[in-house]
Amino acid sequence: MHGPTPEHADRWPRRPRPPYRALPGGCAWGVFGDDDQLGCLNLLTPARTAAAAGLIRTGQVLSLNAPLDWPSPQLPGPTGTRQPPEHVKLTFPGGRDEYLDRFHPQAGTQLDGFLHITDPQTGLAYNGNAGHPGIEVFAERGIVGRGVLLDVARWAAGEGRPLDWERRDAITVADLEACAAWHQVDVDEGTILLVRVGWQDGWESASPEQRRRNSAHEPICPGLEASPAMAERLWDWGVAAVACDNGTLEAFPVQDRFLHVDLLVRLGIPIGELWLLDALAAACTKASRYEFFLTCAPLNLRGGAGSTANALAIL
Repeated sequence: MHGPTPEHADRWPRRPRPPYRALPGGCAWGVFGDDDQLGCLNLLTPARTAAAAGLIRTGQVLSLNAPLDWPSPQLPGPTGTRQPPEHVKLTFPGGRDEYLDRFHPQAGTQLDGFLHITDPQTGLAYNGNAGHPGIEVFAERGIVGRGVLLDVARWAAGEGRPLDWERRDAITVADLEACAAWHQVDVDEGTILLVRVGWQDGWESASPEQRRRNSAHEPICPGLEASPAMAERLWDWGVAAVACDNGTLEAFPVQDRFLHVDLLVRLGIPIGELWLLDALAAACTKASRYEFFLTCAPLNLRGGAGSTANALAIL
């Protein structure tokens, strides 16, 4: 794989946004400005956010966030085994204070910022970032807009090829397109795309021994196919961010290509993992609509590589 290089930085003007095949090496550095650190979150314009508010019909609010100690046991991270945070409770006359020890913002329902992954050749993050700023840039603007759920788990089961939460089933571009058509929903520019593969349901239905086994080694799970075609589809759709209910977004283990590099480093598309999508999927099925108003408020952590997602869907 060839990493992005700084000479791409001023290759394209801010408008119009070029198609993926016009990006040098599949790299969008400079598309949103030489110093940009928002990437495709720039597509969440005030006009699009205002239009997305019109999707609120019933006012039903669904939290997409798991408890901070979920999943338990927690999944291994890139630097080793994670432990759930220790909730230290402190009392004082008339009340209580507290703090969290051993808190990993990317252990549960999370949003990966651009510092989470760097280019394997240059060591730089999106748009040439060498290590600052971090997730605080996302936090300062907030992530608010039109959400779309593609319930690939339900669609695939209907096609007679159900996904297995412990098997590396790669979801292709054709799968996403067919699922969107089945839901009769469009993925337009500025969409926050959520993809359900059934991992949450699989984990919750598993025995304690299955959970321990799944957490003891590199994750094995269904997810997005890591391919130039997938990167192209997400960019050309104009996805502002993409999230999944598994712990990796892409099918894992990684094989020849790491989709995180394409999305986080080259294209500036934030990634969400371990979002709780089962209740949302049930509500969307009941309402026969798969678009909604969505908010995500990352932690304002200076220099942070990621954050708890703090995401809400409002139907």
